[in-house]
Formats: sequence, structure tokens, C-alpha cells
Amino acid sequence: MSKDSVDMLGSLEEQQAAIDGSGGGDSDVTYFRATVHQCWLRDLDATLLAEACEEGTEIAYDGLDCDEDSYELAGLWAVTDQPGDAQRPAELVDEGACVTPADLLDAATREFKAMPIDPAQIALHAERDWAIVNFGVHPRTDDTPQMLDTTLLGVPVQIRAVPAEYTWDPGDGTEAVVTDHPGGPWDTPTAIHLPYPAPGTYSVTLTTTWHGQFRITGTPTWTDVPGQATTTDTTYPIEVHDAEVRLVQP
Repeated sequence: MSKDSVDMLGSLEEQQAAIDGSGGGDSDVTYFRATVHQCWLRDLDATLLAEACEEGTEIAYDGLDCDEDSYELAGLWAVTDQPGDAQRPAELVDEGACVTPADLLDAATREFKAMPIDPAQIALHAERDWAIVNFGVHPRTDDTPQMLDTTLLGVPVQIRAVPAEYTWDPGDGTEAVVTDHPGGPWDTPTAIHLPYPAPGTYSVTLTTTWHGQFRITGTPTWTDVPGQATTTDTTYPIEVHDAEVRLVQP
């Protein structure tokens, strides 16, 4: 890799690609990250940016001061191999940066699209394979977000899928029920009722819509990711019967 190529590593994507590709192919340049120190030269009225302050110098600066929602990305250094296995001293390519969520949004969007999300599972109030016409069933599910810890462009991040909408299809041709909550027990205000007005054998299908968020690991603020994902879950067949009314002598 030429000196001109080294100087062109401006974006985080280009820098991470260079680190990931170090030591492979025909490249004679190895990249790594290390905190950039600013060393005060005792004998001179000057400072020097270095990987480490050597004997005879004092540290005048040892990193960036980033806010609580940012990440201090250490400086990028390059070491160029020379003939005979010799190496040049490490060369500073980039002094590092306070990486913000905005810098990672595109990468986080791609990661969320590829994130494996387990379907939200349907639970019935009574776990049985039958129901009564018009009494029907009361399904519910869990609304726990799903988390993924990963690294984007050299920055540790957490990505989460948050359930935002639930579509309950009773499977009998009647209109699906759409909620923004996961349901609840049959005798609570959040209960979901699928009445089944006619006898037959049906299965409930739940389609869950998930929204994505991410944050830099250890920071407090979650940032929304564009787009959404869906998952589905289906119950076993449920036989819906007419209720038989009988007169019983006391």
C-alpha cells in the first residue's frame, strides 16, 4: 500500500477496512490503534505527537475528552515493512475522534437488518387444544426487547430489537386484532379476545413488528434505527365447538 493510500484513510469505514486487511495480500502496511500522546520536549519549546512519550519527554496530552454518549476512538497508526524485515517507526495516520451515534447510524442500520430475532411466542390463557364458540381464546406474548452486543467500525455497541406492534390473526377468516401491547390475562384490561363465532379447527398466528435501536456500549442514550423487522409464531390447531345447553333437573 502506498503512502498516498495511507493518507486517503479519512472515514471510519476506510480506517476499519485497513485494520481488518492488515498483514494480508500484497500490503506492506500494518495498521493498529493506540492512544495518541502529545509529548512535551524538555529541551525544546515544542510538542510532539507520538505513540508513547519516550525518556526525556513529559506527557502533555493523552487522549480526547468525549461526552457521555460518545466513544473515544484511539488514533490510527501505520507501520510499513522495509526490505530485510526491517520496519519504519509507527506513522500517525489519524489522531482519533469522539465517535457519536450519528457516525455509526449507517453501520447500525445494516447490522439491525441482519440481526437474528426470535419470534415472540404465543401463550394462551388455558393451554388446551379446544375452545367454545364466542368464548374463544385469550392469547398473549412477551414484550422483552432482544439484545445484540457487537462492534461497529472498531466501536463496541449494543443493538436491540423492540417489539412495537402485534397482529393477532385468529385463522378463521375474521378480522385480525392489532395491538401495541402483548396482551394479558383474560380478566384484565389488556386482555386480547379472539371469540371464534363459528365452530371449526383454527390456529392463531402472531405477527410481531420490531423496531431497532442502538447505543455505544456504556452510554445512556438509545438511537432509533430506520426500518423494521417482523417475525411470526403460530399455535397448534384449536378445535372450536358449539356449547351444548342442557336442562338439568335439580
